[in-house]
Amino acid sequence: MLHQKEKLILQSLLENKNHYMTSKELASQLSCSDRTIRTYLKSLMDWNPHETGWKIIAKQGYGYKLELQDKALCQDFIQAELLTEVNAAKTENIEDRYNYILNKLLFEQEKLYFDNLAEELFVSRSTLSADFKKIRKDLAKYDLQIESKANRGVYVKGSERNKRRFIMDYFFRDNFFQSLHNYITIEVPGRQISLEELTIIVLDECRESYLKLSDFVIQNLVIHIALSFKRIAEGFQINQIENWNQENYLAERKIAEKILHRVYLATGLEFPKEEVDYITLHLISKASCQDNQYAKKDINQEIRRQLLEALEQVEHVKDYQFQHDFQLVEGVVTHLVTLLVRLQNHVVLENPLLKDIQQQYSSVLAMTRELLQAMPIFSKENLSDDEISYIALHFMAALERLKEKQKFNILVICATGYGSAQMLKNRIENELGNLVHIVDVIGYYELSDERLKNIDFIISSIDLSNLVFSVPVFTVSIFLNSEELKEIKHKMAQLKPVESSLIPETAVMVDQNEEKIFDDYFSSACFVLTQDATKEVILQELLSQMGQGEEQDFVSCMQDLMEQREKMSSVIFSEQIAVPHPIKPIAKHHKIGVAIVKNGLQWNEENPHIRLIFLPSPAIYGNEGMATLASKIVDLLEQPDLQKQILDCQSFAEFKQLFLKIK
Repeated sequence: MLHQKEKLILQSLLENKNHYMTSKELASQLSCSDRTIRTYLKSLMDWNPHETGWKIIAKQGYGYKLELQDKALCQDFIQAELLTEVNAAKTENIEDRYNYILNKLLFEQEKLYFDNLAEELFVSRSTLSADFKKIRKDLAKYDLQIESKANRGVYVKGSERNKRRFIMDYFFRDNFFQSLHNYITIEVPGRQISLEELTIIVLDECRESYLKLSDFVIQNLVIHIALSFKRIAEGFQINQIENWNQENYLAERKIAEKILHRVYLATGLEFPKEEVDYITLHLISKASCQDNQYAKKDINQEIRRQLLEALEQVEHVKDYQFQHDFQLVEGVVTHLVTLLVRLQNHVVLENPLLKDIQQQYSSVLAMTRELLQAMPIFSKENLSDDEISYIALHFMAALERLKEKQKFNILVICATGYGSAQMLKNRIENELGNLVHIVDVIGYYELSDERLKNIDFIISSIDLSNLVFSVPVFTVSIFLNSEELKEIKHKMAQLKPVESSLIPETAVMVDQNEEKIFDDYFSSACFVLTQDATKEVILQELLSQMGQGEEQDFVSCMQDLMEQREKMSSVIFSEQIAVPHPIKPIAKHHKIGVAIVKNGLQWNEENPHIRLIFLPSPAIYGNEGMATLASKIVDLLEQPDLQKQILDCQSFAEFKQLFLKIK
């Protein structure tokens, strides 16, 4: 099986098979060193042409060239090893073109001609035809068609309702919301409103009034309104915009009023007049920019040019290749156009997320400041941290996307117990979450070739040494100790460079309501505090209490299922902590029982001094929050001081207070 870099090299050589390519050219294409390329080329040249149908020729002074020796065999090899994954890796530029074309078709509502579009995108007619073939297919699902007329150019035919459905699903549902949900939560007393619902309101009102705004302007407006909820809730004062003639922008102001009126109907939250002004500012930013010193130039293009130049030249930033992130560039350009208007009108905007960003993303904030200072338009402006942190949000989301793209795809193999699988999964996410993406968590008997497709390596709590795989296998204990982590990280470093220091350890800035989750699972009724007891007595007492409201045979069934689970692998998580649980859920209501045995009890011959017992009983349906609590139990293993405090506690209330301190 080829390494991902080998696949990309092979793809480049196939596309340029009529001439030689140097290792430097390949290195530039793949954004890696010349030496790395030569290492992978050496590996590729070791492949047997009788198995692949191709051979790589190296010629001093010329470079490398792919020679086809058996076209049919080569085609089979490519289909089996190469095309599906490499094409997926190459879709970034294709997706950028889709975004550009669909923006033109659905947002700008201007005449669009095929030849002009091919020229704008620097692609051939055949490439553009292939793009439109996919776009037609995507639009057809929404009962929309691409039409073409001599006097009108290319346009989308169909109902406005279906166009809006497509816009929401294509432009906003995935990357936009996934990135934002990590940093922004909308908290409103009364009825809640989601980012999705907010976007629908903005989209509806803008299109009803035939206002031509790109998806990026809409995204920035949604971010602004979402943060305005937080600004209002926290009592931030909003400056009034002075010295601008609102009479010239009555249509835009009317749209702003309609947007906020619909938000009021949805949430009951009233916005001050100043917020209407700010939203109007977003809607008119393009027009307003014509009055400034750059009036002779297209301000969007000038800001885009300066931003791209800064992204390519500023130290510590250029390695990220942000200039190729279409979503980032367009989002930042749109924001900066509005910022320029605010600066002209001496408008200051406070960011309620500033404190969080300063504490957890200070390096991203510093990077954003450095980029703005490198842009002549903004270099002489005294920008506040509030303004810079708004722009930093775009880079935080871009780093999140970058982090997802660079992650290893891994398969986790566990014994079939729900608890142990969840424990190991949480442990991996906590320790390696910024480096790996867990594709699936499966049992030993679920292993198959299909499961192993596109997997970079396996982490297993079961010994798989009797099997041979084409990917590395790391055998670990259920609680993934420090030595095992060290070994995995060491091997991973050999496969791919370590993640950037700009990406913080914690991606989510807003805490979940952990106390609510705790109260949903734990209770004083299922809490046992004693000096001495046997394993049998403790489990019987916990199960009897946890069986309230369950079937009559709950206790006996649980005992049987817990025994089956323990036969699969140990439920002892440390010298003092045991986490017994059923091999499958049977409860109507999820619960976690807790027992603290001050003097310890004998679990078995190997574990004579267990003092803290967690007994999870997941429900057959609906276990939201279980993963959070399981993660905390695993984290407790590495916090001996907190363990001691819990073992010394004298009441359920004290236990709750200490448990919620686990980080």
